[in-house]
Amino acid sequence: MENGILTDAKDEVLVRKLIEQVVLPRGYQNVKANTEGYDTPSKLSRPNEEGAFIPDATGVLNGKKSYFELAQKTDDLQEVITKWKLLSNLASFKNGKLFLVVPHGNLAFTNRILNNYPIQAEVVKM
Repeated sequence: MENGILTDAKDEVLVRKLIEQVVLPRGYQNVKANTEGYDTPSKLSRPNEEGAFIPDATGVLNGKKSYFELAQKTDDLQEVITKWKLLSNLASFKNGKLFLVVPHGNLAFTNRILNNYPIQAEVVKM
């Protein structure tokens, strides 16, 4: 697992579960994930900013690239919002989607952010 902003806090077991239960069943191909056994997705950074974001997983379906992110509670709220906005905009630009995969106990946190910020995402409970 490569380090990026927020990335080191992710549980590799949850990332693998995300791939097995959400990404692959939807038919996505060319899957990349920030876990062992997969190619790491490209680091994403904004101009003039330090650090880079690494999506938990990416996949392509019908030529459209989508991003998959585990939605977990964190104290770094601004970093989460920034990352999700960036991934949402990239997914829209590539005619794909941002999927926020929510492990048990994190749904209220995720919905609160989505209700308060302009982030286009599909929420998937895991």
